[in-house]
Amino acid sequence: MIDLVWNFPLLAEQGADWQGYLRRAVDALHVDDAREMRPSFRGADTGLRERAAKWLGVETERAWISCGGHHGTLMALFAAELRGLTIAVEEITYSGILDQGKMLGCKVVGVAFDGEGMMPASLRAVCEKESVAAVFLMPSLHNPLGIVAGLERRMEIVTVAREFDLLIVEDDAYGFMDVAAAPSYAVLAPERTFYVRGMSKSYAPATRTGFMVVPERFVGAMENVLKNTTTGTALAHNMAMMEVIEDGTLERVMEAKRVEGARRNKAARVVLGESAMPGAACAWHLWLSLPEGLSAADAQRVCLERGVMVSGAKGFTAPGVEVPRALRIGMGGEVSREVVEEGLRIVAGVLRGIL
Repeated sequence: MIDLVWNFPLLAEQGADWQGYLRRAVDALHVDDAREMRPSFRGADTGLRERAAKWLGVETERAWISCGGHHGTLMALFAAELRGLTIAVEEITYSGILDQGKMLGCKVVGVAFDGEGMMPASLRAVCEKESVAAVFLMPSLHNPLGIVAGLERRMEIVTVAREFDLLIVEDDAYGFMDVAAAPSYAVLAPERTFYVRGMSKSYAPATRTGFMVVPERFVGAMENVLKNTTTGTALAHNMAMMEVIEDGTLERVMEAKRVEGARRNKAARVVLGESAMPGAACAWHLWLSLPEGLSAADAQRVCLERGVMVSGAKGFTAPGVEVPRALRIGMGGEVSREVVEEGLRIVAGVLRGIL
């Protein structure tokens, strides 16, 4: 079975590298220091947060370490007290925020989008009708659409957010794939943006480490949220991840992933043709429109029968929005590019009715 569902870009040598970093981190723990055996929120990770803040370019009190990106967005929802409130998302958005919103009893409202993501005028129209509390965005290489918001678009979104006093939850899982991306919302609107930077995509899911930047007014809520969602993060994993960042390995890995992503993306577009929607050239995923008469569910089922797992559009569609005839193709589920290309040929055959 070929996996074109999961999208955790990995390089063949990363397993051995991470094992070495983790081993050195464990060896660096002080066996006679009881603080390192207690939950990290009690102060064992203070030095790591200082180092993370330096890397993120913010004050230490605004920088937090999470157990990955999913945990980071969940912490943001809790810290901002968004349970039961309304969150605006693109009509097609990341499935994780849909799941978390449902879990917390939030009303998730879909907003129209174009080639740069959420349209400001559409967000304003929704806010005029609904009491919206926050907006979830992935401006730097959207998942699943693969698109990027330019600076002007981001500034227009900030204008609407300030007009209606919206909080912004920014998921930057894939931003490393676009080196020319505009500044994040955390830079453009720091007073209202929860910035989440997981390491699962830019390095590897095994790190179980993520980083957050929170608005100053929510700093006081973060310790309680961290304590009650995870009782602290994994000290050794975080120590290892900071070494990966500081010795330049992360930047080298990200560059290699950008190169490999461009190769896979180009190959996918050659095989899939006009069915592949426009998106960033380095993206390890793309949005695939389906021909008339072929639903996302049927395409997903037939691909599975032919030995390829793909993601149908339903899981990415906001409540109340008609599910489009589309698939997300993830090219990070297989380490081998040749296996990915074999899977792409099978998908193309399904679209053309060959198989």
